[in-house]
Amino acid sequence: MEKETKYAKFIYTKQDSELVDILEEYLNEKAEDIFNFFDSSLERRPLEIRIISTKKEYDEINKKRRGVDSIPAWSIGNYYDDIIEYVSFNDYQNTAHSYPIEKYDEYLEYYKKTIIHEFTHYVLKLYLDKYNLNDNPYRYLNEGIAQYLSGQRDNQDIKFNCSLDIILDNNSNNYPAWYLMTKYIVDNYGREYFFKLLDNKLAKEETPRLFEEVKKVL
Repeated sequence: MEKETKYAKFIYTKQDSELVDILEEYLNEKAEDIFNFFDSSLERRPLEIRIISTKKEYDEINKKRRGVDSIPAWSIGNYYDDIIEYVSFNDYQNTAHSYPIEKYDEYLEYYKKTIIHEFTHYVLKLYLDKYNLNDNPYRYLNEGIAQYLSGQRDNQDIKFNCSLDIILDNNSNNYPAWYLMTKYIVDNYGREYFFKLLDNKLAKEETPRLFEEVKKVL
């Protein structure tokens, strides 16, 4: 099935019809905040959101596209080429995010925030394209800003426990540390400085100093 909405075209199966309505409503509520953080005048290319019925199917699709043997159990969504692939909440119990039934509302809320995480990657790509910036900024900034703007880590007690090498390693997966670094940068230096760090040369120069600052305050 397909559904054209204000910010994206959803592709899904009938079992996820109600879920798509929930996601559409949430995206309509949050999307402009993401655009306004980056640049409200960005050209808004068509976005496709594919709700994948099961984690198993999601893994198979991504293994084939990426040419890898496995996909992490925690991975439920990704963005590439103006497409978001997202595991259905109806199969959430078969992911690393399984939950006790009494916490259904809490986990659904986090699930909704995850689609804003992926939507942030889409808007960041629009920003990079508009200003002819490096298409592959440091991952800690890319993933950090997606967590920050989506509110995924709000009210979580997170410890900053990592090395500078992990912050700069695009192959690591220390999402909490990346979030804390990026949140510190935006809160203390502002969004314009964050945009400057999308230049990898400047980010490489500045990140060691920023890392030491974060270590002192967190």
